[in-house]
Amino acid sequence: MDIKELQKLVFDAGIVGAGGAGFPTHQKFSGGIKQIVVNAAECEPLMMVDHHILATHFKSSVATLRDLIAIIGADEAIIGIKGKNMHLLDAQIVAELEGSNIKIKEIPDVYPAGDEVVLVYETTGKIIPEGSIPVMVGVMVINTETLYNIHQAMHEKTPVVEKYVTIGGDVERDVTVKVPVGMKISELFAELGYTDLDGKAVINGGPMMGKLVDLEQDVVTKTTKGLLVFPETHSIIQRRRAPMSMTLKRASAACCNCTMCTDVCPRHLLGYSIEPHKILYTAAHSKVLDTESFLQSSLCCGCGVCTVIGCQQMLDPQAIAMETKRLLAKNGYKRTNNKAPERPLAERTNRLIPSEMLIDRLGIRKYVKPKVKRDYIKFTPQYVYIPLSQHVGKPAAPVVAVGDAVKIGDAIARTEAGALGTTMHASIDGVVQAVDSRQITIRRA
Repeated sequence: MDIKELQKLVFDAGIVGAGGAGFPTHQKFSGGIKQIVVNAAECEPLMMVDHHILATHFKSSVATLRDLIAIIGADEAIIGIKGKNMHLLDAQIVAELEGSNIKIKEIPDVYPAGDEVVLVYETTGKIIPEGSIPVMVGVMVINTETLYNIHQAMHEKTPVVEKYVTIGGDVERDVTVKVPVGMKISELFAELGYTDLDGKAVINGGPMMGKLVDLEQDVVTKTTKGLLVFPETHSIIQRRRAPMSMTLKRASAACCNCTMCTDVCPRHLLGYSIEPHKILYTAAHSKVLDTESFLQSSLCCGCGVCTVIGCQQMLDPQAIAMETKRLLAKNGYKRTNNKAPERPLAERTNRLIPSEMLIDRLGIRKYVKPKVKRDYIKFTPQYVYIPLSQHVGKPAAPVVAVGDAVKIGDAIARTEAGALGTTMHASIDGVVQAVDSRQITIRRA
């Protein structure tokens, strides 16, 4: 198999980044990659999918890395994992990797260790230039579940029709389950017995970067990694429900320009030209002539350290920076004076945020369970709703019509050739019930 064949295989299997934005994985493969970095950081608190995959599928993951190294022509692969999680890896396999081109790199138990800019630095010592992607320094970053999905496509001929999801937070038991893509989250919770949700809200993702869930409408997608339940009164929920107009008003009234949000910004500490205190001040006071302070928001990864750790006034520089970034992208504004940092700031080592500190600052210590069970439940939803956009780029276009019979794994939508996108598949056997610009509905046969 060559790179083009690998790209087609991964595109046809509908593989995207299994957490975060969902970048189409086939677009990451190129001949310029010298190092493959596996993100096994399990970055945000309460998220446990990577734990299960590392403990259960480590052997196949290593085998797939060997395949990718050979096909891409990379020099090595590096699995970045926190030292506290090394016990998840099969000790015999780890020993066999000694001296090979697949390395295990212990990274510090800090947040956000899973941000690709931070991860690439911690595993390779390289700093990705501002506004660039890892391939610019000869690196490709993939998530542990993405690697698992590549293995399934290569060796089992299975596309992405299911998703590992951890459910935790303010629930009696935390579980990791495998769920059909397109299953309604409300139905998933009902089948697992999580029915007492009065006065509670759900986050899709981690407590730092996750988004509020509409329980009646939202479904499990290829990027759903965690569904976390919190009381509606919890600051995690209240912060997300605050209107941007109120967030800006509070910032204009209370920000003292102390720079503490900038002092702990992970990308600023790696030498990036991002200063959250300037973004917040400029946006809150409509300093429209200070274009650089607006444009530097494009360097923000949205990790939230500035808000949860940095700001002592309980303001939300994270939300302001990400909204500014969204509006700039929507209107076609780009930062042109990007640089390539040569080294981190000298103070970086002393400003890293330990995960335990983050847990306490978030106020979620009581939700951290000693163990998360992997429940092997076979879910059989009567309907699935397959979104046409579960990834970065252009939505997939339907290739089925109402009334068509489909089997699990059948392609039902594809992004056109040459566009950034991927393929969608039926996650149950059934009949296409509806097709619109947003999703394809399938009824179980």
